[in-house]
Amino acid sequence: MLRKISVTGAIVLAAAGTVTMGTASAAPQAKCWVGSWKVTSASVHADDTRKKTRFSVRGGAGIKVKLARNGRMAYDFTGSKPLRGTGAYNGIPAKASISLSRKLTASSKITGSKKGTISVKVGSIRGNAVLKLTTPVPVTLGLASAAKKGASLGVVPIKATYTCAGGTGRIRQSYKKGSLTTVSDWRLRRA
Repeated sequence: MLRKISVTGAIVLAAAGTVTMGTASAAPQAKCWVGSWKVTSASVHADDTRKKTRFSVRGGAGIKVKLARNGRMAYDFTGSKPLRGTGAYNGIPAKASISLSRKLTASSKITGSKKGTISVKVGSIRGNAVLKLTTPVPVTLGLASAAKKGASLGVVPIKATYTCAGGTGRIRQSYKKGSLTTVSDWRLRRA
């Protein structure tokens, strides 16, 4: 059975600001990543060498992400496209599909403005989002609890790097836990 796979990073933000000297009050510095985003494409590769199980999936268009200056992030998976692909299950060739639905929130910290790192406070992850993995053995996960255990199949970035250039963004993560490695790559545009 494909075990619940570790999470790849979450899209998150850090509060950041600059303080002006004199009589003016503190004014927050603009951060490229703040605002509403929509995933245009995502890819996830999972490889569990011990279980001889690996999958590469692509898709995810339509996932909505809101990033607040204070680091609060919100995902809305409603209506998003599934991630589909192929691989092997216990060494036997197989197809895979990951479908996501409902919503998820978390607190996080992001360094930088146009590029940097993303760190989600795993204990802050909440919501009713559901992940359904279709393989030879179907798996349904509550995404919040799975992410807290490191088993979100790479669809929620937890510790990642990002780049941001005006209307586009990219989040990448590579995660290893035991015999399992997941690599994810999200591409986004401003919504």
